[in-house]
Order: sequence, then structure tokens, then C-alpha cells
Amino acid sequence: MTTIASWPAHTNEPKPVPLPNLGSCGDCGDEIRLRANGRLYAHDCTGDGQPPLVTLRPTFARWLWTQSKRRDDYTNLATLVAGRHFRGCTRSPKITAADVGWTTAEELHQQMHARQHALTGSEAMRVNGERCGGACRDLAKIAAIYDRLIADGDPALVGRDEAAPGATVRHDARGWLLPDYSDFAACTTNHFRQQDGRPPCTDTAVWQVVQEHESADGFPMLSLGFYCDTDLPAEHRAKAGVAA
Repeated sequence: MTTIASWPAHTNEPKPVPLPNLGSCGDCGDEIRLRANGRLYAHDCTGDGQPPLVTLRPTFARWLWTQSKRRDDYTNLATLVAGRHFRGCTRSPKITAADVGWTTAEELHQQMHARQHALTGSEAMRVNGERCGGACRDLAKIAAIYDRLIADGDPALVGRDEAAPGATVRHDARGWLLPDYSDFAACTTNHFRQQDGRPPCTDTAVWQVVQEHESADGFPMLSLGFYCDTDLPAEHRAKAGVAA
């Protein structure tokens, strides 16, 4: 029988997780942990075990999200702070660092005060009118720990360049399943074939091409293309290192 006396004593001692090693999945776009071999961990996606589209920097938001996966809020101040921003009630939707509107600790701090202003008409967190309260002080402690982790971190991890490649070309001899697993992807070149008066391609789409481009209003976007072996464009064939 569990009694109050057997509960762990509460402590404010923070126990931080290491900086996260994450990559962006080229199939679903989620931010996924990377294995020691540089490939994505399984996450119920066709991108399981594949190389990431982009390796990601361990930003404060990504590190805090990783910390929120622990369940030691009662004895770990770092997890307690992380849970405030990434874990709501049991009916709240799950969110990741990609879903929040801040990246740094300072941006989060300003957002906390903006939320307070929206609720009360003032940025003050305390009834005596002081702008910052206990939540701000807790955040400052955790931010200082993150700064030390970055200062002592592996330069190859903390100094990553997140610029996405112009195109990522990947091959799967079985054919590429659509993201909803409903069917195999059809060859993307079919609309060009129709314009040229050629019959539609019915071969298996064994090549996937992920390309970065920019929307009309300047936002970065990714597009997916699927090609059978004979219809893979020459520039993508060269990038994949296969003969034309």
C-alpha cells in the first residue's frame, strides 16, 4: 500500500537530460531522435530507419521538450519546468518543439508575460506588482543549465547548420507507401506524360525526391515526388549516384 510517508521527498534540484540529437523526417516532417548510426528512430512512419532530411540544432525548445518526456516532476525542477510548457492535462494534444512559438529561453520568458497580460491586462506575475514571479525564476535556473550544456557540448552537435539540401533522393526497391499507408505512391511524372501525349506510368515508384522551395509569401516548404526507375529525372539520378 502506498502511503504519503513513502512518497519521494520534494526537491528543487534540477537533473537535466543531455542535449538532444534530432533530425527532421523527410516523410512526415516530425523531429525524431537519431540513432548512433545517424538514422531516425522508429516513429510509425515510412521514414523509420532512414537518414534524416536535416539534422537539427539542440535549441532550448528542443532540449526542454526532451526533458518533458521524463516523469520525475516531483523531484526534478528541470522536468517540472518542462512539463509546464509541453504537458497539459491528459486531454491536451501532444506538442513538440515544432509546435511552440518560441525557440530560446528569452523568447519563452517574453511569451509567458504576454500570456499574463492577455489574461489580466498586466505583465506583472505577482500581486505586489513585480513583473517576474516564481515561474520566471525557475525558467532562469533551467536556462542557465542549458547554456552550460551548450558551452560544454560537442561542436558537431551544437554547431549544426540546419540548411536543408536542395533535394534529397532516396530509393526503396519495394516502392514508396503514401504517408497514410493506404497505397503505394503513383509516379509523379504522369502529369508530364499526359501533356506529352504519352500513356501514364504504371511502374512501381521506387524513388522518392524531397525538395525544398519557398512559397509565394516567403515561407519554406517541402515537396515530395515519386518516380519509377526509368522516369527519375537526370539531375536527381546524378545526385543519387546512379547511372543515367
